Formats: sequence, C-alpha cells, structure tokens
Amino acid sequence: MKTIRPADAPVIIAGGGPVGMSLAIDLALRGVPSIVLERRTKGRPFLLRTNMTNVRSMEHFRRWGIAEELRKNDPVPDEIQRDVSFVTRLNGHLILNLPRTYEWSEPLPFASEVAEWAPNEGIEKTLWSRVDELALIDYRFENEVQTFRQDDAGVSVEVTDKDGASLILRGDYLVLSDGSRGNLRRVLNVRHEGRTLAMSLSWHFRSEQLKDVWTAGPVVSMAYIYNEDRGSDLITPQGPDTWQYFAGPTPEGVDGNDWEQVKELIIKAVGQEIDLEPLSGGAFAENSLLAPRLDHGRVLLAGDAAHMVSPQGGFGMNSGIGDAADLGWKLAALVDGWGGPSLIPSYSIDRREAVRFIQQGSEANHALGAIELVQAGIEKDGPGGDEVREAVRKDILERKLVQFKRMGGQLGYRYTMSPIIVRDGTEQSPPTFADYVPSAAPGNRAPHLWLADGTSLYDHLGPGFTLLDFDGVDSTNLLERARSRGIPVDVFRPDEVDQAKMRDLYERKAALVRSDHHVVWRGDELPADVDSLLDIVTGHASWGAL
Repeated sequence: MKTIRPADAPVIIAGGGPVGMSLAIDLALRGVPSIVLERRTKGRPFLLRTNMTNVRSMEHFRRWGIAEELRKNDPVPDEIQRDVSFVTRLNGHLILNLPRTYEWSEPLPFASEVAEWAPNEGIEKTLWSRVDELALIDYRFENEVQTFRQDDAGVSVEVTDKDGASLILRGDYLVLSDGSRGNLRRVLNVRHEGRTLAMSLSWHFRSEQLKDVWTAGPVVSMAYIYNEDRGSDLITPQGPDTWQYFAGPTPEGVDGNDWEQVKELIIKAVGQEIDLEPLSGGAFAENSLLAPRLDHGRVLLAGDAAHMVSPQGGFGMNSGIGDAADLGWKLAALVDGWGGPSLIPSYSIDRREAVRFIQQGSEANHALGAIELVQAGIEKDGPGGDEVREAVRKDILERKLVQFKRMGGQLGYRYTMSPIIVRDGTEQSPPTFADYVPSAAPGNRAPHLWLADGTSLYDHLGPGFTLLDFDGVDSTNLLERARSRGIPVDVFRPDEVDQAKMRDLYERKAALVRSDHHVVWRGDELPADVDSLLDIVTGHASWGAL
C-alpha cells in the first residue's frame, strides 16, 4: 500500500499578489495555515494598472483588519486632488473637472466601508504587512511553482526555491493565483473563454517636471486626454513624481513595448517635452475572459488565473478579492471538517455568476471613448474652441459618466444559482451594474445598516454563520445542532431601536448570513428540521432537501 505523505500545509497558494495574500489572510484569521509561493524578490511590488480598491473589497479589508492601513499607505501625495478631469493636453485646455470623484469623506449608508483610490504599491504594502503579522502564513519569496499533481488525498507541488533547489510540498488543496500570464492553469488544460476587447499599452514612468507643466486645471487622480489625435490616453499619478500612462486601444503603428514610441505619445499627451524615465510597462490585451470552471478537484483558480475583466471600471483585482473572500471560508470549513462536498463546486458556480455580471458591465464601459466624443476644433483657443469644448463637455456628462456609476457592479452581484443557499421564492428584477438596490433574498449580499450605537452591522457577524434575529426567533435548536456538528453559528439580536429598521430591510423576522456577508436563508421562523438547513448551507445537501 502506498504511503501518503502528510501535508506541509492545508492550503498551498501559488502566487502571492493581492489575491493570494488576501486568501492567506482570510484563512489565517480562521485558524488555517497556508504556504504562499511568490516568484518575486521581497519588497518589489508589481507596478500594475490597479488603483482602486472598491467598496466591496474594502468591506473585506475591514474584516481582515487592514482598511485603515491601506488609507495610510496611499503613496500619492495629498496635494494631488482626487478628481477626474478631461483635458485636451495637460498643458492645454480643461474640458471638464469632476471634483472628489475618488475621495470619500462620509460613510455610505448601505456599506460598511468606502472605496480607496491607492495604487498597487500601497495595496501590496498593506497586505504584506498583515501577512507578516499572522504566524499561520508561511510566505516564501523567490519560490516558483513548476508543476503539480493531485490525488484523492491532496496535491503534490513541485517548487524551485530561492537557491535554485527543487523540492516537493504537499497540501490538502492548491490555489492558483499566479495571474493572467501564469502557466500553471495549463497543467489542468484550462482555456479561458471570452474575447479580447482591445490591444492597449500601459507604462509607469518617473517625471519631476510633469506636475509643473500641468496647467489644464488641477493635478488630479485621473486625466483623460481628449484631442484631435483621437487616442484614448489616460494619465494617473502613482506616487511622488511617478505616473502611469495608459492608451487603449494602442494607436495604429505604435509598438506598446517600445519605450521610445510610447515616450512620444506621452509628450503629445502632456503637450511639451519633459523629463521622462521609464520604470516598467508594455503592451497588453484588454480581455474579458472566464475559465469554464474554477474548481478542478483539489486545485482551484482565483484572480486573473480564473478570469480577466476590462480595466474600464476598475474590477480586475477587486474581482479576485471577491474570489478570496468566497473561497476562504469554504476551504476553512473543509479543513475544519464541517464543510461538505458541495462547497468546492459552489465556488465555481457562485464566482462565475458574479464575475460574468461584472464583465458585462465593464464591457459596456469599454465601448465609449475619445474616438467617439472628440469634435473638430476642440484645441482651438478663443470663443470658437470654447464652444466646441462646451459641446464635448455636455456629451461627456450625458454619455460617458455612466462609466463612473458602478455601485451595482460592486455590491449587487448575486449567487442565485448557488447550491448552498435556501431560496425563498422571491422574484427579483435583474441586477443593474450602475445602481445598487439592496435585497435580502438568499444569495444576495446582506443589506447593510449603521446601527444606533455607531457600529456597522457587519462588525457583529461571526466567523461562520450568524443568525440575525429581529423579533425573538427561537434559535435554541439551531445552536444545539450546530454545536454538536462543529459548525460555527452565532446569533446577533440588534437593540430594540434598530429592530424595526432591520425587519423592514430584510422583510423577514430573521436571516442567516455568512461571514462573507451573503444571505443563505431568511424567514419568520426557523424550519423544524434545522439539520437540513445546516446540510444545505454547509455543502452537505443541495437546496430542495429542506
């Protein structure tokens, strides 16, 4: 009989970027050790296109204890206004300024957090710091996964370490979060499905002079360049004297990997010669792609290894953070012994539904740019040019600003096809990408409320399931059966002053909510057979058994 080697860790994570680190943090806070294998050297962040940690991701960051740290770690100087501007060139004419587009000083009533505009350098610094604090995370820089092999008991992972030596690690589960260009999903013969929206380019560069020649309105977080070159240029600050230039689609005849050609595009966007030092960048495909499934036995895909989203809307990394939040509790439940066999398949079902909804909204955002909105004479000085710019400004307000309305995409995705929720027959209108409409129907993100004592409802959710009791529901049997099965279930009864609001919001007397904030059941009383309810929500039985 073949002897199976014990696992080095319950979960091995291939790829230690924001998604891999988020998953490791979520697992560690649930008491589950992991090994994270990252091929980069320590302290070297990716200079990615990521700038926005959206509302939903910040709600998870709040759970993980890092939301405020991210705000402190934003490397962009305070004097840069968190606005969006449309300009002809940075030293040209201001067409439109949208003040405080990326600044949130007041809490949202329907969310526990606000978004944070901070480049990937700040995001990874925040995550690395949290990883260092958690002893259950074994984060290994300069370690690259070469291949893997799974069997009924676990996964064997072949790794090249920082000294060039080969070693085999053993885990119960392997999560591939090695990014869009990672090769590991090919071991599973996974091929993404979808389409390429455009071939684009993105470069990070250093310039001390850029902010001084920027005279078309204030220096802001995001500047769209609209002129008769009819490119789709974008410039964003990344830190003191560091910037990002984006063009999509790439202008005809330009090689996005050739810095000298890109340098000329930047000079045109600025409107004059300035000092420019390349840091990193190149051509890339704006893809809208999704793997046919994200679960392959004991190997799972997350982040860009699982799906790619158009950058128009800022959902790339944030979709991966959502993967980590969904997968974390499910893997922990399996490792701890109370999760059932439907949890792993539910990861594919749930996250594919959510990501496809986000992709469709982002694809729509991608469809309108400078090519469609620029008019002849937009750069002219004097009244004639002013008249053209005013027409373009009105066009932007009427047609372009929908790109900045995406709260539905952040908070309104649903797990309606999930096998681990108990449907209650509620007929729901399709979710919209632009606007968020709270719903407590099972599968939805639990509607949020700031309580009378100033705390967030989400701060009262436990690490497993929490029964929200708004009207004295008898939970004795549920708690006894959960305890006997090792399933973590808590009860939260809001103060009387909040109960009426909660009943109105949830339209029932009680709801069962997961730690990732999704409703799995609601009703006016718990079912007589609470074991069947627990079977469904923990992946031991599909809906219909209740």
